[in-house]
Amino acid sequence: MRAMAVVDYTQPLRPIDVPEIIPPAGHVRVRVLACGVCFSDVKTARGHMPFSSGLRLPHIPGHEICGEVLEAPEGSGFRKGDRVLVYNYWGCGRCPMCRMGQENLCLNLQGWVGFTSPGGFQEQLAVPPERLLPLPSEIPPEQAAPIGCAVATAYRAVVTRAAIRPGELVGVIGAGGIGLHAIQIARAVGARVIAVDIDPRKLEAARALGAVEAVFPEEAESAARRWSHGIGLDAVLETVGHADTVELAVRSVRRGGRVIGVGYRMGDAASIPTPRWVLEEITLMGSRYALRHEVEHAIRLVAQGLVRPVVDAVLPLESANEALERLERGQVIGRVVLRVSDTQP
Repeated sequence: MRAMAVVDYTQPLRPIDVPEIIPPAGHVRVRVLACGVCFSDVKTARGHMPFSSGLRLPHIPGHEICGEVLEAPEGSGFRKGDRVLVYNYWGCGRCPMCRMGQENLCLNLQGWVGFTSPGGFQEQLAVPPERLLPLPSEIPPEQAAPIGCAVATAYRAVVTRAAIRPGELVGVIGAGGIGLHAIQIARAVGARVIAVDIDPRKLEAARALGAVEAVFPEEAESAARRWSHGIGLDAVLETVGHADTVELAVRSVRRGGRVIGVGYRMGDAASIPTPRWVLEEITLMGSRYALRHEVEHAIRLVAQGLVRPVVDAVLPLESANEALERLERGQVIGRVVLRVSDTQP
């Protein structure tokens, strides 16, 4: 099989040949049709993840995977030809976090597709059936792939963690792959959104997707005051992970408001004045990936036309390095998606 792999953190991905998948007992063999490229893939390829020092190379990245079932065991609920999304975080189901329904915080992870386990920058994968989510056939693979992370992560941040309500005023800092989908989900909930970014093209995309205003960071606090009659934003989603953007989020939120962190960068540390945090009851919370039922909700939003996956370009698998470089240079609006296999065998 064709694959693109990390062979050295100082070098581009390299095309390699890997053996055809022989699925373990009980697993489903999946043909990878399309794989979205996220900035987390850049960090994985460059050795900038918490696990990078211990990751065995060569490693095949890619975690936003749309595929097609090639073979499935009896009783799995899947059959050949089914279109699926791969849920990339394989919790153990037994640890305290999994038992509390927080499988995205599993203490005994069994697989992390594209991160510490082989990912979707290859033609086939073996996946436990409980880690596959059925896809409506009307969603094309290139549109479906980003649902698995970009849309689903935004869904959890907006709906579950921030608990955005109709009529609220929400800030989204960072109009990238997560941010542009968070804008759409917040709009679907009935909220108004102010988008913040440093790239005029991303601000234009945010306006086109329904943001009532899209501004540069230096304009964000005044925009928040103007739209909120001086009290600040009800909630802010911070998708960048820089200390300065986290602190901007805290300054922009109202008393009793919520700040939800989605982005992170190794080595960055933000601060918040403790009197404001306590005396103004600012809620600070993180939001990591999504649970499986949240991914299913994200799929429904796309199928119903309430959210449109934002795909900047579709490239062949062999152009994975170009996709990573475009992300590093800030040249991507939404997602770049790799076409890994044709829809026909």
